[in-house]
Amino acid sequence: MKNRQILVDAIMEEDRLLRGRLARCPREARDKKGPQGALSFKETLGHIAFWDNFTVEFFSNKLDKTSLNPSPPVNFEERSVVALERVAQLPFGEVLVRYLEATGSLTHFLGQHWEDLSPREKHDFWVPIKHRRHHRISLFQALDNFVSPKEMASGA
Repeated sequence: MKNRQILVDAIMEEDRLLRGRLARCPREARDKKGPQGALSFKETLGHIAFWDNFTVEFFSNKLDKTSLNPSPPVNFEERSVVALERVAQLPFGEVLVRYLEATGSLTHFLGQHWEDLSPREKHDFWVPIKHRRHHRISLFQALDNFVSPKEMASGA
């Protein structure tokens, strides 16, 4: 239980940091890619939502005694690219809702099924937090390159 709470707290802290930065991010900067093609804020949220939804779906199927033992899709990276292409077509608000729902699904799943997971599976759930942290740091570095501190402070 303790490790589950530490994990959920870490996910929620990453979420808090992302949403705090979002509240200060000018609207016109939310769709702007960073240097060397770094993901935009919208793409970052959509990408995290895709991965978190996949994680919950994969482990839900794995725990479902009536389903076949799932294996990760062979073309996972391709599916990730397609998901990013879909995100690009959506309004920012819809992507934000998907991100918030995925975050909720992930933390809910952990609360409901932590004791059902094997030690290896529990360890695997640290990957989403590392993934979130990686993308948050990359996003913040990109934003620092094209959004001035004055713009960020005003959230214009």
